[in-house]
Amino acid sequence: MLILCDDPRVIFGHGVASGDPLSDRVVIWTRVTTDEQSVAVGWVLARDVALEDVVASGETHAHADCDHTVHVDVSGLEPATSYHYAFTAGDETSAAGRTRTLPAGDVERVRFAMCSCAKFNAGFFNAYARISEHDGLDFLLHLGDYIYEEADTPPKGQTPGADIERPFDPLHECQTLEDYRRRYAQHRSDPDVQRLHCALAVIATLDDHELADGAWKGGCSEDRSAEHGPWKARREAALQARWEWLPSRPPDPDDPTRVFRTIGLGELAAVQLLDIRSRRDKPVPPPAMNDPDRSMLGAQQRDWLFGALDGESGAWQIIATPSIFTRTWSAQPKEPLRTALLELKLMDADGDGPDYDQWDGYPAERAALVARLAQLNDVVLLSGDIHASVAAQVRDEDGATVAVEMTTTSLTSQNLDDKLAVANRDPVVTSSEDAFIAAHDHVSWCEFASHGYVVVDVDAHRLRGEWWYVDTVLKRTDVVRRAAAFEVPRGQPTLNAAR
Repeated sequence: MLILCDDPRVIFGHGVASGDPLSDRVVIWTRVTTDEQSVAVGWVLARDVALEDVVASGETHAHADCDHTVHVDVSGLEPATSYHYAFTAGDETSAAGRTRTLPAGDVERVRFAMCSCAKFNAGFFNAYARISEHDGLDFLLHLGDYIYEEADTPPKGQTPGADIERPFDPLHECQTLEDYRRRYAQHRSDPDVQRLHCALAVIATLDDHELADGAWKGGCSEDRSAEHGPWKARREAALQARWEWLPSRPPDPDDPTRVFRTIGLGELAAVQLLDIRSRRDKPVPPPAMNDPDRSMLGAQQRDWLFGALDGESGAWQIIATPSIFTRTWSAQPKEPLRTALLELKLMDADGDGPDYDQWDGYPAERAALVARLAQLNDVVLLSGDIHASVAAQVRDEDGATVAVEMTTTSLTSQNLDDKLAVANRDPVVTSSEDAFIAAHDHVSWCEFASHGYVVVDVDAHRLRGEWWYVDTVLKRTDVVRRAAAFEVPRGQPTLNAAR
């Protein structure tokens, strides 16, 4: 039986987790709450819930210089196999977690959830709990904004938290290593976050809020380096806390800034997991944004991505990008679409052009990637960040469809209804959605108000995406519903509405 640790004072108060599975290994994680510099931690991984059919076991240490977090990369495992694990320290035993390795070779089917934008002070993590209850999921793909670094009273331009008695810890904006550690600790003390991590292995990239709002390689949109110190030190602190608190395996142990990597799903698919924040050039408005040398990916990641796409021969090419890839802005939009685009930050704050913080602001590199995708078959982009659900086609300069894109809404971060303080299906929301589709002929469907996640189901014949929504994030609830489903048939870059 799964026992969750709700009291952060107990020795395993932040639960357990697993992540970055491969076909023969997986990282298992926990944290020990202690004042000691180093604590011995035992671990076990078994085939059964009772942890009696042991596959591997050992001892490691939780050190203060790693914030007493523990990562064990357990190898020698079987592909596409579920395992259970737990930790011990002194007389204490952690909750038991479940994990699963990735498939290898000839794979019939892979099924996973994807999500983004988990803002602690905006709502309860009901969606995490519902994800943990889905049957048959192989892993969770987290597209970023696992935490928000913001102050509890945010600067102008950011949406305040909900009035639900969930203030950030610390209350101020995260700047130091201690700040980021406390923010991760707050998230990992939440029972629904623990429930999720106990149930599924997580594969995660980052968006900007793991670092700072509007992050780029040399700073962020709220850059106060004169007050808080240089950006490089803050970025290093944020990344260190992230590696400590997530059950992740650095793709390059010699480069803690690298997050991008390939996730192989046997011969069925390959997922190219991108980082579009920490290596990009500074977001700038037009005309400077049109400079052909400007990059969202950075030269190293771009070369890696194009090489990975050249080298993959799987049935499905999945590109996981933290923010939406296809165009979202509309020239001279009328109301209510103009307000919706501004509130959702899908166009620039002056209302005259694209939101240059997104892929819209890096048109030359996007065009180069679209041209590359046009040479491939069966490409699907998965994205998040924009606090809205979108099913769309990706088109080249001639209007030909080269890929499809599925965008997940936020887990809790404020959507259009939250920002406008209206009901979920208020006419201003639904009319904005209709206007968005009318103004974007590459968009098949959208929804601007609900919180939830997407379940992606892949086999040799089709890729299916299902948008699942919780009924509220303002209180704990177990209500969830499937709102929409689209399928992409093998060999056809089209979106077909499905039951």
